[in-house]
Amino acid sequence: MTDTPPAPGHDQIAVTAPAARTVCYSREHARLGVLADVTVTIGQLGAAASDHDALWPETWGHTYPMCSECWEAAREVAQARRPALVITGTTTPAG
Repeated sequence: MTDTPPAPGHDQIAVTAPAARTVCYSREHARLGVLADVTVTIGQLGAAASDHDALWPETWGHTYPMCSECWEAAREVAQARRPALVITGTTTPAG
């Protein structure tokens, strides 16, 4: 048994602190060595991957380390496109 929290569900994003010294998933940021501030796990953002309102179906169920800049951009888009979005966890990494 692991301490891994359950995967986020429909219209949910889970945010946790990243492991130490984890770089942002953005290719440019990774190349520059920008450290991740959060780890973001994306739930199903739409009724189905074929739904015209679905957001980022290729990311559903996947986890991405993000710097503050990338997280804020992703959060803004997700909240604008998925009004019922629930974000769980914290955007403040463990210090």
